[in-house]
Parts: sequence; C-alpha cells; structure tokens
Amino acid sequence: MTPADKFKSLFPKAVFLDFSTQDWVKILYQNSWVGPSDTILSIEKPGEGNMNFVVRVKTTSKTIILKQSRPWVEKYPQVAAPVERVTVEAGFYEAVSNDDFYKRFCPRIIGFDPAHFLLAMEDLGHGADCTAMYNRNNPMPDEEVSVLIEFISHLHNTPLPNKERFPDNTPLKKLNHTHIFHFPYLEENGFNLDTVQEGLQRESMKYKTNEVLKDNLTDLGKVYLQTGDILLHGDYYPGSWLRTPSGIKIIDPEFSHYGRAEFDIGVMAAHLLMGHVKIAQLTELMGRYRMPAEFNRSLFSRFCGAEILRRIIGLAQLPLDLSLSEKSVMLRRAEQMILHPETQTII
Repeated sequence: MTPADKFKSLFPKAVFLDFSTQDWVKILYQNSWVGPSDTILSIEKPGEGNMNFVVRVKTTSKTIILKQSRPWVEKYPQVAAPVERVTVEAGFYEAVSNDDFYKRFCPRIIGFDPAHFLLAMEDLGHGADCTAMYNRNNPMPDEEVSVLIEFISHLHNTPLPNKERFPDNTPLKKLNHTHIFHFPYLEENGFNLDTVQEGLQRESMKYKTNEVLKDNLTDLGKVYLQTGDILLHGDYYPGSWLRTPSGIKIIDPEFSHYGRAEFDIGVMAAHLLMGHVKIAQLTELMGRYRMPAEFNRSLFSRFCGAEILRRIIGLAQLPLDLSLSEKSVMLRRAEQMILHPETQTII
C-alpha cells in the first residue's frame, strides 16, 4: 500500500481523481459544470503543482480547471496535508469576488463540490508560473513586480465582508509552520541537502546548530500562528504568480488566512532576492507597497529572512540558480534579517 492509498482509506466516500480513470467525467456532469450536450474533448495537466491534483478539461463549449486537494501533498505523497485546504481557496475567491479589482487577477469560480474536495474554475489560459525568475538570465521585469505589489497592496488595505465566516485555516497553517520554522533546523531530519547541492548539508549545520537563531524562529513562528486583521494570500511567491496572455494572474490562495501583512510581503521580498533582484532595486520596488496601519518593518525583515532560510535548507526546494558560495552569502544575510532586522533596510 502506497502512502497515498493509506490516506485515501481515511476518506472512503471521496473520489480522488487521476488521469487513468473516468470518475472526474461523471462528477463534471453530476455538478452541471458542463452541459448535457457538451462533449469532453481532452484533459491535460496545466502545469507542475506542489500541493494538489490539477487538470484542464476541454469540452465542445468551454475549458475549465479542476483542482482537488487530497489528504497528502501531491508532490510528496508521503507527507500528510489537510484535505480541506481547497475549501479555503474557494473561500478566498468568494471573499474577493464582489470587488472588480480582483477580476483582473483571480479566476471565476464555476462550482465547488465539498464532498470530493473539488473546485472548478475558469481557465485563465495557457501560461506559466513565474518560477523561471530564479534563473539569473531571466529576471522578473520591474513592471511585473509592480503589478504584484499593486495586488498585494490592495488585498492588505481593503477590508472584506464576512471576515468571521472565513476559515481560520489552522491545520494548513500548522503544516506550513512546521516547514518554515521547525523542520529545516532539525539536525537529523532525513533530508540530505547534498542531494540538492554538494556541500549544502555542511553549510546548513551553521543554522541547524545556532540556538539563538532557532529561539528567534520559534518566537517568529508563534506570531505566524496568531490570527490577525488582514486577509493574506498566504503563499505569495512565484509559483502562485501566473503569466498569461492577458497579464499576471494570482492563483493558489489555499494558505490564505487572517494574519500579519508582514508575512505576505516578507515572503515576496525573499523570493525576489533569491531571483537575483539587487537590494537597491528591491528597496525601490518595495517603496510602491502601501503599508497598512501598524505595519512593522522589523517583523517584515524577520519573515523575509525565515523564508530565505527555509527555501535553501528546508524540504520545499526551488530551482535556484545560485552557487554554494552565493547561497552561503544569502543564508548569512537571512540570519541577520532575523537576529538584527533593524540593520536590514528594504522597506
């Protein structure tokens, strides 16, 4: 029995989709997401995903995206994950659906089937996420960064109705908390970083054995787990930014929750730094971010440093175009962002 099979047995009434069965066809018609006269022409994988099963379905009248969360992580089937996370994503899209601003960026919801943890959305068109920006020869244009800052500024400064109805997303926050603030700093966590890059395991031990750093990360993790007043995207990084023929779109808000704005913008800044954006350029770009009331620059810096550290020495690896020495410099900067945030001026 595979890990995925074990997790499936916990939800016997849910139909978990794959490309080798036709179960998803029946669900499409049962939910009236396609009409009775529609013929399904093809299915395809729209791109690489980490957390969920995603499929593009083409019919004679439309193209839709189906997204299903499972009780495991799609990329790492041995890792359990809260199966209800797609409910949070549906809740995010519903929360922003009445604001015309978000229609420029977010897909329209066609339907949601909670029994099968299945979300049907409009297809934003063939595109690619922005993870190519990690290649030093493919930097992200300033105009695209400005659009991304415009989106997150609007989200962080626009109160949304029915805040009390939004899922607290505690199970997924706890999973994320583990992989940001805890797992990377276990001296023996079963993940040999030399399989990523020779010498990285030894480099990581400087941080895995730094008790002052780990105490600071523990405190920062407690802040992350608290409930705040601002709706966050929750995973605002290049994998959630989609380039399409009609411009940049924002997807995958399954980590969304009410928290601290500093987390979203700190994560964004971390990935721009790992994508070879220079500090001076990043400072200028971040000057376009509209800070909400009580924004804490030191907290922003600490979240930024934590994201850099976990992406370089944690499980959620990225296609970073960085030499070992460059990673070493970036890790030291991230450490300073956490321990001495007042010396790290970006925003």
